[in-house]
Amino acid sequence: MPIQINKGVLGKEFPPFVVTVERGKIKEFARAIGDTNPLYLDDRVGAASEFGDIVAPPTFAITFRDETGDTNALLRELGTDISRLLHGEQEFEVFRPLQPGQTYTCRAKVVDVYEKAGRTGPMAFVVRETSITDRTNEIVATMRQTTVVRL
Repeated sequence: MPIQINKGVLGKEFPPFVVTVERGKIKEFARAIGDTNPLYLDDRVGAASEFGDIVAPPTFAITFRDETGDTNALLRELGTDISRLLHGEQEFEVFRPLQPGQTYTCRAKVVDVYEKAGRTGPMAFVVRETSITDRTNEIVATMRQTTVVRL
């Protein structure tokens, strides 16, 4: 039975959360994705680079989580549950590499909600954008995630 999603979530902003990047997590992530770039793994190479330290791979921000947040709040507001969700797309725009020891603030917002007909029926698309800023409030990176909801 098809459901309706609450398009009133468009523009919804989530509480900001803070993440401090750990050196070991950068290296662990790089190994997990199979990227052996020494700029991600070798402290000596990082120290000699223009950045003065290792940097995180461009997709590292996918690991950022609000450990205190209610992970089901958006689902409830949309009027759906996890069984209807599909990961549609993930996009990263990096202005400056993320570095170990740095603390970043993440601010997420629903920037689009739209519907389309699919092969198996109607679907809704919910696009969230997360801006990642440094301690001076300068944007370092932006993530966009599209979640597909089977209606």
